[in-house]
Amino acid sequence: MRNRLFLLNLLIVISLFNTEVVGAQVIAKSANSSIKAINFPSPKGIEASDGTYDKFVLIRWEATEKATDYKVLRTTSPKGTTLQEISNGWQKSTWICDYGAQPNVDYYYTVVATNSKEISPIGEFDKGFLKKKEDIVIEDKELLVENEAYGTQKKIFLLASSLAPNKSKYSSAERISLSTDFQNIFDQPTPKTEIRIYLSLDNILDWNDKLLHTKSLSSLPANVNFKLTEEFQLPENMLNGIYYLIVVTSPENAILDSKTISTTITVINQ
Repeated sequence: MRNRLFLLNLLIVISLFNTEVVGAQVIAKSANSSIKAINFPSPKGIEASDGTYDKFVLIRWEATEKATDYKVLRTTSPKGTTLQEISNGWQKSTWICDYGAQPNVDYYYTVVATNSKEISPIGEFDKGFLKKKEDIVIEDKELLVENEAYGTQKKIFLLASSLAPNKSKYSSAERISLSTDFQNIFDQPTPKTEIRIYLSLDNILDWNDKLLHTKSLSSLPANVNFKLTEEFQLPENMLNGIYYLIVVTSPENAILDSKTISTTITVINQ
C-alpha cells in the first residue's frame, strides 16, 4: 500500500509540472523539471460537497504552510488510480467549483501544493457529488418545513478567488493597495461579511499574524462577481524578506465558516 502511494505521488509530480491536457485527463510528457518533490506538506482538510449543490461540486481545503499555489484533481475510483485535473493550471485560492461533475457520479477529490520550487504529495481523497434530481424535487417541497422544524439553513458565503497587490516589493511602513476578486457562486444573497487582512511569515493563520485592515460588506446578490480594492499601511521596522498577505472572509455569526486566500510580497528596506 505504501509503495503504491509513493508511486502515485511520483507520477503526479512528473505530470503536474510538464503536462498536456486531453479533455480533463492529465498526461505526463517528460520528467525534466527543476521543481522536485521533497517533504513539502500535503494539503489538509480537503472537503468536497456531498449533494449540496445541483450545478457544481465545491471543493475546499486548508492553506498549506509556505505554499503559494494549488492544483485540484479528481477520480471516480476510491483508490485514485486515474486522476483528472479540474483546476485551470495552478491557483492561489483554497477552493474551486467543479462545474464538469456529472449527475449520479461519485468523485474523489485531492489537492497538491507547491511553493514554485517543491511540490507536495497529494492530500487525502474526499468524496463529492452533485445533488440528485429527486433530492431537488423533495427540497423544493419541504425546505421551508425542514428549516422551521430544525432551524437548518443552506450555508451561503462569499469566496475570494484572486489577490493582486499594486506591486511586489515594498519598504517598511509603506502604504499598499490590494485588489481582491470576490464571488458569490450561490443562487441566494450572501449574509453580511467581514473582510480581514493579515500579515504572516508562514501563510498559516495564527495568533502570531498581524491584523492590518478590516472591511465590512453588506449582503451581496446571488451569482455576483466584483473586485474590492483596499489601501492600508505595512508595519514599521519590518525585516527584509518574503511575507504573506492573508485575506479572511467571515460570514456574520459564522466565524467557523471563514475562508482564506493569500499572496506574497517582498520587503526590501533601502
